[in-house]
Amino acid sequence: MNKIQEIRPEDIKKIMASDQIADALRKYKYVIGALYHQEVSADYTFQKAYSDLYNLGDNYSEEFKTKFFFTLEELKKKSDISFRDAFEILQSFEDRNEMTAASILVHTINPRFAIWDDHAAKDFFGMELTKEDDSVERCCRRYEDFSDNFYAYVNAPMGAVLVKAFDERFPNADIPNVIKVAFMLWQFESLKK
Repeated sequence: MNKIQEIRPEDIKKIMASDQIADALRKYKYVIGALYHQEVSADYTFQKAYSDLYNLGDNYSEEFKTKFFFTLEELKKKSDISFRDAFEILQSFEDRNEMTAASILVHTINPRFAIWDDHAAKDFFGMELTKEDDSVERCCRRYEDFSDNFYAYVNAPMGAVLVKAFDERFPNADIPNVIKVAFMLWQFESLKK
């Protein structure tokens, strides 16, 4: 694993005191709980919560989001979805490398997948970001490298500290450690702004 950025104890306290992390947890639990009980391609409440949680706002056209939720509805029926599958489908919509959207889609279906985040990749793991003209192969390798780094981080001492802080604030959260740490890293990024 590359040299990673540490989060100071005082920053962990600020993150855990934030109402944003509680709001993200509420939306996440709703999204995961509703996924298999609703027609997500037609459910505006689900789409709004999902878009708010994962910031699928202004960066994506309405057409892309419509296709995204239709794809989510279709792919949730499969148990063997891969990052590559999602990436190639989403790339066909607008001929863009959609690392984040593809990882969000596969994570929603199978929460063992890490969610790609440019800030975490660059700032925490020292990774080179993908470019628009990168091949599918390179993007998929970059995602695999990110996942390896992310899981190593989750299982490292710093990850254990973050998981413990999350569990102390939300003892009944019952979500994977990978998303607990992701929530914390996203909140840390917003602290720096």
